[in-house]
Amino acid sequence: MNGGGKGLLILIGTPAAIIAMVVFLVVFSFGGGSAAAACNSMTGGSVDVDQAAQHAPIDGYSGEQLKNAAYIMNAAESLGLTQQAQVIGVMTAIGESSLQVLDRGDTAGPDSRGLFQQRGNGAWGSYEDRMDPTISATNFFKALQKVNGWETLEPTIAIHRVQINQDPFHYRKWQSPAQNVVTQLSGGSGGSTTSAASTSSRAPAPSGSATPGAAAPTNGCSAGGTVLPLTAPFDQTSGYGPRESPTAGASSWHPANDYQTRISGNAAGKSGYSCGSPIVASQAGTVTVASGYTLSVKSAEGYTISYLHLYPQDMEVGVGDAVSSGQEIGEVGSNGPSTGCHLDIRVNTDGSTNDQVSALPQSQTIGGPQGYVDPEAFFNVFGVTLCGDDCRRENF
Repeated sequence: MNGGGKGLLILIGTPAAIIAMVVFLVVFSFGGGSAAAACNSMTGGSVDVDQAAQHAPIDGYSGEQLKNAAYIMNAAESLGLTQQAQVIGVMTAIGESSLQVLDRGDTAGPDSRGLFQQRGNGAWGSYEDRMDPTISATNFFKALQKVNGWETLEPTIAIHRVQINQDPFHYRKWQSPAQNVVTQLSGGSGGSTTSAASTSSRAPAPSGSATPGAAAPTNGCSAGGTVLPLTAPFDQTSGYGPRESPTAGASSWHPANDYQTRISGNAAGKSGYSCGSPIVASQAGTVTVASGYTLSVKSAEGYTISYLHLYPQDMEVGVGDAVSSGQEIGEVGSNGPSTGCHLDIRVNTDGSTNDQVSALPQSQTIGGPQGYVDPEAFFNVFGVTLCGDDCRRENF
């Protein structure tokens, strides 16, 4: 548990299977809906828990931890919930217990127990219920369903409204490994499969090591969804649109946002952070550029996300490689026209087959280069807040 009292009461509402069917009919009968809604309508499948326990390690989780992840995924599936719900459940349990059934709490919640560190206040059932992976996960998902708009909230915010912990962004750092766990246990690939298992009561920050040949996106959705490109919290150091060129060779019309994480990396130049910190693919796709200081990944839906200022030796994928959402693809650098180590992320929608992405205002309509869109608006299409309340907007 991470502070606060996890006291959300579980109410009885509309059966989840009916909700899932309604969502399915709305999305597929009328089409052209939000990309986030379309991806989130994909019902999560069940997983063989014994096979999960024998799976190769995924981002540092193995054995009993992956077996517990399978129990969580199956609890979501039994309620007719989506793969997005499975990711949220696994993400919560990583942040609370490192996917371990803990028979102990912490200073903020000494009565917290189990995978989700549920409190002994009666809202989460008996001690035996809280220590049972299936029952505790089922109770978590029932509570999640009572959060208004949970499907479109940033996952860490949806979790916070169930867990009621002190920091609403506490769970962000575990979104990528949770997506890797769900993707791989569901039969996909991507993310690290070689890290040692975590044994602490709190998971380490994800390693996100690249896996060649990761599954490409299907059904118009990214494998594993849409994730932040850097470990949060991070700061925006330059925004999208016209600006005064900060250094020789840099553009005076910036078709991108610049970010630097406050979590990892070494200080350098004006930026002060981020040198060497990991960059992960925000969506699945195929690498089309990996040279100079640019690494570009083209989605199955035609648009391209580019990551700039990497050094060639720090690019972990090459042209033609398929990458999955959350897969580490390189490290933050200061290559090219740069004032210091940071990530420049930009989205070009030329060739997009996604109606919502194609409808975003393009840069050439307001004096910029052809085809680019505001990265924050792009991420919003997929239900992800790129620069939220914990993201400082500064200009270095």
